[in-house]
Amino acid sequence: MNPRDKFVIRSSILELAETGTPRNISIDDKLRNEHKEREIEKTINIWDSITALGAQLSRPPYDPYREIINLGISIGRKQCLNKVVLSMPLIIYDNAIKIEETSLESLHIALDRLAIDSNTNLGLISENEIKNRKFSHFKRINKKSAKVEDYDSEGLVLQYNDDKSLQFLTDIRREFNGPILVEIDDDFQKYIGPLLDTGADGVIADTIKITNNARYKGKHALRVIRDVRYAINQYYAGRENDGIVLMVAGDFNNTGRIVKSAALGADIIGYYTSLLIANAANHYEISSNIHTVPDRICRHILATKGELKGVPAALGYSDFYNLSPADLRTSSIETSLQADIAIEGIDKTYRQIIEELIDEYASEKGIEMNKEKKRELVVQLLTHR
Repeated sequence: MNPRDKFVIRSSILELAETGTPRNISIDDKLRNEHKEREIEKTINIWDSITALGAQLSRPPYDPYREIINLGISIGRKQCLNKVVLSMPLIIYDNAIKIEETSLESLHIALDRLAIDSNTNLGLISENEIKNRKFSHFKRINKKSAKVEDYDSEGLVLQYNDDKSLQFLTDIRREFNGPILVEIDDDFQKYIGPLLDTGADGVIADTIKITNNARYKGKHALRVIRDVRYAINQYYAGRENDGIVLMVAGDFNNTGRIVKSAALGADIIGYYTSLLIANAANHYEISSNIHTVPDRICRHILATKGELKGVPAALGYSDFYNLSPADLRTSSIETSLQADIAIEGIDKTYRQIIEELIDEYASEKGIEMNKEKKRELVVQLLTHR
């Protein structure tokens, strides 16, 4: 008897002992399905299946060492009196993972040093009060009882929970002159209009939290970015965006992911505090301390800043925010569906291909089809592909 057969028999006996009832499906089928699911997860890496189109004759590349490549962004709508200007599209985002005090102190030292020595102002979102800092701080607030004057910060962050959150935002908006960002959940499409009407200067989509909820379970972070950007664009349909920003947070721990997310509509990337400290501070053989960690964080951020200038320059843009979905291609149907990215060599998304086939078939057969019926048919075909 080979080891695999022994494993199957042993597993069946253990399960019978635990449940008291025989299996209703073959354990071979269960193992096969689990293996198939793992293989699917391995083969579909949406991040790596996306490439960017390089500069062309009609759009020659820039030299980031000789020419100015803009990375700066202003947070605050037209009516916001005290806007916050970041030097690059990154905000350090406290993702509620417990981090030792020395690491947080090192982070604050690094952010101060970047602002003073390198003229690089990054924002930091956290619940903590931070005194005598040189960088911009967005205070996360939860209690309505707190007074605006108690917050020593340039911006505020609120969590949307229900309709009461809109009243809370209204009250805070009357008193606070800086930008207010609102963290949304997977039901954002139901309330994003009223949220922006009430005076939010931007929304924050934590893609890891959202993709763990029912509506986006199994979806990719890029699908979340696409959908939130679409909802914002629909809100501004027929008129100019007056400064709303979309910030996304999650597993955006390298330049490639930052650039791809920006091309799909993210204005700012929330770099998890835990990821930053892990990437910049702890992946070293030499022990970390309060003196060495700030240096490593500074070097990591400045290296990222240089890469963020180089990528749009290679694509032929002098402004990082000129990136768009049109600059991306994929060879993966799944990726095309999740993020509406054109398929390489075809320059159409998979959805567009299906829509064109339906139009051709309807035209050949003389079938009249309204937009709603066509939409239902497209969804059905894509769902059962």
